[in-house]
Amino acid sequence: MASGWTRARRAVSHAAAASTRFAAVFERTARRYKQRAERYVQLEVGHAAQNVHLQAVALDVGTVVVGAFDDAEVKQVLSLAANEQPLCLMPIGKLRS
Repeated sequence: MASGWTRARRAVSHAAAASTRFAAVFERTARRYKQRAERYVQLEVGHAAQNVHLQAVALDVGTVVVGAFDDAEVKQVLSLAANEQPLCLMPIGKLRS
């Protein structure tokens, strides 16, 4: 049986015209914001994802936030550095009728 990420990657690669990926280096933000770094990064990613969603609606295309995935698999597929953490994926494409 294929993993969740493998199934998602297959579905997204066939249905989505584009995909936005959000990742973070928490340590970089922690230098300034200390223990609140993770919270602030997650808030900002949420705001950015909302803006992507709003723009998709304005362009009459569809998107969804995908956060249920295997972090290690996503890191490998996206070639993220060891200190980068994947936070969410947003496939973008034509809406189905």
